[in-house]
Amino acid sequence: STKSPSSHSQQPDYPQNIHDVLSSHWWRTLYQNILQPQASTGQHNNHHNHHHQFSPSLRSRRSSLLLEEIINNNAFNAGFMDADEQQRLEEEKIMARVRVRSVQAASSIDVVAVLSKVFGGGVARVPHHSASPPRDTNPNRISTDADGGNDNSSAQESCNIPTSSPKNSPTASTTTYGPHPLADFFATSPPLRHVFGRTNIIIQLSPPPSNCPTSLSPSVPRYIAIYRFGSVVFFNVTTKEASRILEQIKKHAVDPIAVGFERREHFEMALQPQLETATGKITADRATVRELDMNTVGVVSNIMGQTVALDWHNDTVDELLANFSKINSSVERTGDFTQKENLFQVVARNNTLFIDMVGKLGIKDRSDTAWHLSQYESLHEGMRKEFDLDERFRHIEFKLNLIQQNAKFFLEVLHAQKSNTLEWVIIMLISLECVLMILDMSGWGEKLLTGVSLF
Repeated sequence: STKSPSSHSQQPDYPQNIHDVLSSHWWRTLYQNILQPQASTGQHNNHHNHHHQFSPSLRSRRSSLLLEEIINNNAFNAGFMDADEQQRLEEEKIMARVRVRSVQAASSIDVVAVLSKVFGGGVARVPHHSASPPRDTNPNRISTDADGGNDNSSAQESCNIPTSSPKNSPTASTTTYGPHPLADFFATSPPLRHVFGRTNIIIQLSPPPSNCPTSLSPSVPRYIAIYRFGSVVFFNVTTKEASRILEQIKKHAVDPIAVGFERREHFEMALQPQLETATGKITADRATVRELDMNTVGVVSNIMGQTVALDWHNDTVDELLANFSKINSSVERTGDFTQKENLFQVVARNNTLFIDMVGKLGIKDRSDTAWHLSQYESLHEGMRKEFDLDERFRHIEFKLNLIQQNAKFFLEVLHAQKSNTLEWVIIMLISLECVLMILDMSGWGEKLLTGVSLF
């Protein structure tokens, strides 16, 4: 039976489901309907002249509305947008960019001493002569609270201020104060607050001044993260300022690394406040975040500090391999192992490095912030993957195990040599005892002892 016009009108010529949208035949038909509605309608009438047809104007209108809806759909456009266009849109959404620099300054740093002496007041005391402890008469000077923190009321202070007691005071003295090496830096970016971590301390400074270099973001606070295992991470700080701060931090470090030989790493934080989550896209040289706060700084600085520390440990392991290669060459050349002290030093250094990486560096530990706050987990895992920390640690571990296995062989050789020496000593003692017994049984023992006593 022939279908009624009403039944045919319930099957319009636009997509019914996703398969119709993805069909190339439907797109070709839609394109022909928009450009040549009359021809398309005539072709449709030749095949279905017994059915009721849509008017060309209605078909063109429906097709245009559908195409406009598809074009305005951002999710649909994302699939057909090239990489450059997507990159351009992402760049337009970024509010600020923050440079991140990490440096391996020493083998270990006393973070408490750095907080109190480098960031604790902005003024270095240089006493010339004093009858009693000097009294601070400057109300704008940065004060330190009971737990080592800095008072926020000192945000606009000037550090280069000499102070002395009143002349008529009974405790008058000639004590003077020299300018702090970072006085000009603290005058524009004084410390605001700090947070102690398990292995680090994070110090927040005020944002840089409006006339700062173009590489800085004047609307974003500065942060400095100092780690006990010797790494220092700077946020929104220029290279020159970081060098000056490192110079002061190294005064409270163990085995500081000379300037120019530090391991360094660079990264960038892109602030995008409209993000729905705390973390956005993470690439090899940039991480997009919603805001730069203490939690974000804690996660990022932990990865940045570990990556330069791993580089420094890798260099140290390479030096151990070179020393061990010299020992092997000596044994190969002479056939005798004589460098016992060097071997013990290599073994001790090998064990120390492995313990430091697992214990102090915490390369296998998860970030405390990412553990307690799940919104930062993707940032931690993404940066850890981008910097390839696990694979680099396995590479260093392989080198340490290689040194340990070779050292174990030489230690076994030393043990065998020592055992042989002890065996010969025991044989000589037994032989001596046998000789004395034979002399005693033959009667010559008493005569020998008598002759010895006469001498």
